[in-house]
Amino acid sequence: MAFVLACPNVLTRWLDFAPHHNTHSIEVHSSEFWRAQFETYSKRLYALDNTTAYQQLTRYLLNRPSPNRLGFHFEGLLSFWLEDGYARGLHAYETLASNIQLYNGKQTVGELDLILYNHKEKLTEHWELAIKFFMGSYPFAPANWVGINSNDNLERKMTYMQTKQFRTVWVDTEEHGRVKIDKRFGVIKGRFFLPLNMNENADESDDFVWLDWLERRFPMHEWCDENDTRSLASFDKRKLRLAHYIEWFTKRDFYDQRLTPLSWSVDKPPRAGLYFEGDRPIVIYPKVPATSTKTEA
Repeated sequence: MAFVLACPNVLTRWLDFAPHHNTHSIEVHSSEFWRAQFETYSKRLYALDNTTAYQQLTRYLLNRPSPNRLGFHFEGLLSFWLEDGYARGLHAYETLASNIQLYNGKQTVGELDLILYNHKEKLTEHWELAIKFFMGSYPFAPANWVGINSNDNLERKMTYMQTKQFRTVWVDTEEHGRVKIDKRFGVIKGRFFLPLNMNENADESDDFVWLDWLERRFPMHEWCDENDTRSLASFDKRKLRLAHYIEWFTKRDFYDQRLTPLSWSVDKPPRAGLYFEGDRPIVIYPKVPATSTKTEA
């Protein structure tokens, strides 16, 4: 929960990848916004971590669909904060509806994550959520940040949000009737990973340059090609272990007690995924495929 709140949005501003579509303006919350929410909720976080209050959060998460899938877990944590924080007077966002199905005739074509009423600004807001753990490659445009599923990248995700979910204007809710959306926010958090030893192995033209749309406070780590035997040999296997799914948020030290030695060879590289070498997170992944770089960087 602390990571979900304190982690800034990956974006400093929304990038329009569908200029020829009739879409609405989309905003992102600043890193200062998320830091303020974390600090305001910090006493409650301490209670959830150190008292029986955690049972309330656990029950809430387990009663949601697919609680062991990372994206749903992220959504559940943020939804709990919204409902619990509003009930305690810690923020101004009242949840009007969540997971609203979108239909084309009788066919389900998507859903809206959160419809909120901002009592401070007197506006109805639509938030779309995404938790992303993307590997970057040169020239580090949004299309060059790719997920474990190589068909998933930042540009594609934002385009889908903009042309599908964020096109909705009116929403029918069970308890508040039909409401009109006034503002739209993309909430994209997670971790990004740069190529390991990038500056040593690449030309100067391939060096990472921090782009103006990329939040400088966003968590940035490293990834390694599974066929990069030189880099793999540099890891301390006594400290290296595969992460559990929840550790894509933050490391859990108690899993270190179950550390088992890892081994691999040229013929059998380690499986793709997030690892920890001590406290250092690193993704081992097949070579990131070439992607389109037609968008702004």
